[in-house]
Amino acid sequence: MQRTEVNSGQVKSIGYSEAERTLEVEFTSNAVYVYKDVPPGVYEEFMRAESKGRFFGLFVRPCYEYERLHREGCGKYGDCHIPLCSCFCHALTKSSRKVPNPDLEKDLRKSIKQAKKRKAGQ
Repeated sequence: MQRTEVNSGQVKSIGYSEAERTLEVEFTSNAVYVYKDVPPGVYEEFMRAESKGRFFGLFVRPCYEYERLHREGCGKYGDCHIPLCSCFCHALTKSSRKVPNPDLEKDLRKSIKQAKKRKAGQ
């Protein structure tokens, strides 16, 4: 779907498919969402709105079913193997990964402290 870049602090670009009645919104965070069953008039008003972020918050997000799109080939949620993947979920999971076993993290920190003490004592 072709998206048109817009001048907004929150919304980067907007696209619409009249045949499918879907609205595609790319945010400045590079996340892309598709909103389903959106009438053409809503898209037209969105494009004319002085504040795209405000219009989106009032008339799109709370009113239509949506799903987040992922870049083609993206493994989603940390399983992505595309070098320099720009998919929103890929970037998000890399920056917010948690240690899978929190108990192991405590043991590891304790072991590192003990090693530093031994090294300092030599």
